[in-house]
Amino acid sequence: MQTRCERHGQFEIGIIEHEGREFSALGATVCGLSITAYTSESHGHLSLKTWCGQTMLVCRSTVVETYWSGAFVVFFRLTSDRYIVGYSLGDGMLFRGELLIDVSDDEAKRQAKNLADYWAERDAEDEEAFAAEQVDE
Repeated sequence: MQTRCERHGQFEIGIIEHEGREFSALGATVCGLSITAYTSESHGHLSLKTWCGQTMLVCRSTVVETYWSGAFVVFFRLTSDRYIVGYSLGDGMLFRGELLIDVSDDEAKRQAKNLADYWAERDAEDEEAFAAEQVDE
């Protein structure tokens, strides 16, 4: 099995070659204010990485809330009252977030929780649909 990444502007495509077949999926992206990446924790610091493991962002972060599943709400504090807020399924897993501009810490936390609620609902819907497909097979 071999893996590789291809960059197309601000989009990354992760490709896995297995038994002569290629499988690809969207990797880390930056599209407007939306950010998709993968979380990584090392020495107590949280960072955002590409699918291929390159660092996208390392800065001060705060985990706002942790769920029983290992998922968490986090915000990264940038300069000039800017934040990247979002929801991750856990360490090493998918992070979906947004760039916020000119907001306070409290507002960043509130918007991070709202975004996490949105993605948690989407994940639950996906899991339910997947479970229903497995029953039908």
